[in-house]
Amino acid sequence: MRAETRVPPLRWIFPLAQLFLCAVVLWPMRPMLVGQIRASLREYGISHDTAARDSGTPRLRPFDLSDPDVQRRIKISEAREWAVAALNLPGGLPDLTYAVLSPAHSEWTPRGMFMWTWRDLSWPIIGIFFWWLAGRSLEGLLFSSHKILLPKIRWWEVVVSLPALAFGAIWAVGLCIDQSARTEFPLWMLLAVFGSMWVVLGASTSLAYFVQWRLRKRLASSTVEQARMLTSTS
Repeated sequence: MRAETRVPPLRWIFPLAQLFLCAVVLWPMRPMLVGQIRASLREYGISHDTAARDSGTPRLRPFDLSDPDVQRRIKISEAREWAVAALNLPGGLPDLTYAVLSPAHSEWTPRGMFMWTWRDLSWPIIGIFFWWLAGRSLEGLLFSSHKILLPKIRWWEVVVSLPALAFGAIWAVGLCIDQSARTEFPLWMLLAVFGSMWVVLGASTSLAYFVQWRLRKRLASSTVEQARMLTSTS
């Protein structure tokens, strides 16, 4: 490798950055998230906490939905949850697959836990893998510009990245052309932007694989040509 060639380790920067952003966004909601985790652990008999054993969900203080302040807080919480989901759209692929294959056609959630809480906790964890793939792909493209085949993009990475690309395209295109979808999702512009982002990140893996394949053939033919020249001059 050339000494002057420097490419940032995007495969590690991207996953760590998204985890940090998700933690910052969800930090004000930590009491609710912790309460949901404890409730789920009690449901599975894992927690030794004797409080509220008669209820699988945390006890919530009564509130008035007509109160403007309550409505504002609910909208802010929903915006935080949608932001985390949009940042890690491919993290919803396992839930989508389960919903399609299950008889009830609904997402799986741990007992005693709200669906959105499970998304807040699971999607960023699953998203680590897809952000790692995206980082590797961008590293490969940057190194290829210096004629360096690092890191080697494998065929299975292309296969895995295609669902992320398709999922992002469905969100981006669907939200832009479907009026009812825009009405259902108040933050549809955010989802469309992040969906488009995942189209680009998913396509980068296929592009990096193709660029490395072309570069590998070019380097191989150049090596053969140099060998012929050395043979002819000897």
